Amino acid sequence: MKLNPILSILLAVTFVSTSFGQNAPSVEASLGLSFLREQPNLNRYGWVASAAGNVNHWFGVKGEVAGNYTDSFFHRDAHSFLAGPQFTVRRKASVTPWAHFLLGVVRTGQGTTVDFLAESRGGPVVFVPATTSEFAIQPGGGVDLWLRGTFGIRLGADYRRLNRKPFHQQSGPTSFNGRDYFRLHTGIVFRTRAE
Repeated sequence: MKLNPILSILLAVTFVSTSFGQNAPSVEASLGLSFLREQPNLNRYGWVASAAGNVNHWFGVKGEVAGNYTDSFFHRDAHSFLAGPQFTVRRKASVTPWAHFLLGVVRTGQGTTVDFLAESRGGPVVFVPATTSEFAIQPGGGVDLWLRGTFGIRLGADYRRLNRKPFHQQSGPTSFNGRDYFRLHTGIVFRTRAE
């Protein structure tokens, strides 16, 4: 089988690389604020939380959850659930650049407020909710600035691409014709001490 030699090489590189270079913390976690821009002109503000388990000094597996919210007539709040590899450069103890490639699901509320002049007559405003789940890819990167051994500031930016069709309407191959987003985020980051 052709896959066995490739898998063997990847495993060997991963295990051999753990013995070289600076030791890495086993876990890094962050919590912060984010600004999400949907093209052409919808802005959302929110939060982001992530945790990465490091396999060695340059490679880890990251999970991320986030929420971004609008305060407009069209309620397009988005919650993302993503995971994937993270690559880190650990040459300086005080500055750690990183890059990730995350995949997952984004659930977007598509509700609308319907008024029909109800407020002028003293009636209630009606909110019509709807939610879609879409596949997302999110490459990005940033830098961690370590203020102390286990505490620092995280700065990052991401590009997000959403598949246009919701999961429940998928048929055949997945199409990546969808919407583009750009995200900036900042927050605090914690890590375990390197062994």
